[in-house]
Amino acid sequence: MSIMVIVRFPVPRQQLADWAKDNIELLAPIRALFEKHGRISHRVVTSATEFLDLDEWPSREAYAAFKAEAGAMIERFETAFGHASTDAIYDLA
Repeated sequence: MSIMVIVRFPVPRQQLADWAKDNIELLAPIRALFEKHGRISHRVVTSATEFLDLDEWPSREAYAAFKAEAGAMIERFETAFGHASTDAIYDLA
């Protein structure tokens, strides 16, 4: 059964987009790990104050493997903004 992971990051989308443009080399390895661990789909939802990343994964195990491998890279990304993200995992019916 696939899962939906919602990652909440308290940073406005434009601030995140501007940073990403200037730091593509930090994001490229994370993107490669999405593919390696089988991420199925990806959507972004934003507001004036936060960025939500909605990712479908084939299983909890696949997402856990991604996080284990990408953890240090994600921490560098979060440190650039001085905020940590939170994630919630939901089973898809």
